[in-house]
Amino acid sequence: MLSRTGPAHACWEKVLTGDVRLFVTPFILDEIRSLTKHPKLRRFQGFTPERVERFIEEILDFAELIADPPALFQYPRDPDDAHYVDVAVSTGAMLVVSNDKDLLDLMNDDNSLGRDLRQTHPSFSVVTPPQFLTRFVSTSS
Repeated sequence: MLSRTGPAHACWEKVLTGDVRLFVTPFILDEIRSLTKHPKLRRFQGFTPERVERFIEEILDFAELIADPPALFQYPRDPDDAHYVDVAVSTGAMLVVSNDKDLLDLMNDDNSLGRDLRQTHPSFSVVTPPQFLTRFVSTSS
């Protein structure tokens, strides 16, 4: 939304071309809306509530809107992040693409909740946008 370059935008382009499926929920859309209040993002002049709403409209044109999934995973470290895991598991996508450190830490064997999650759902994964692009390119070749 902020830049037309970089790996996050390249991931978004995979959604736009129909190469990958994106699932969103009302909770996720509300989190996107709240980004305009984030202190680190206020420095971007063009980052306005109106721009965010236009982006959400575009998301809704290409993503699959699902009702909030059942709460299957508890993550006391960042309870809101559990929702993304629940979406991935309940849709069968089993993949979260994020730069969020708490979500990425679920892939760390020292994180017991992440380890348990991956034992229960062996195909579940959290990757950064560059990791996703590498994986996507290698699996689509």
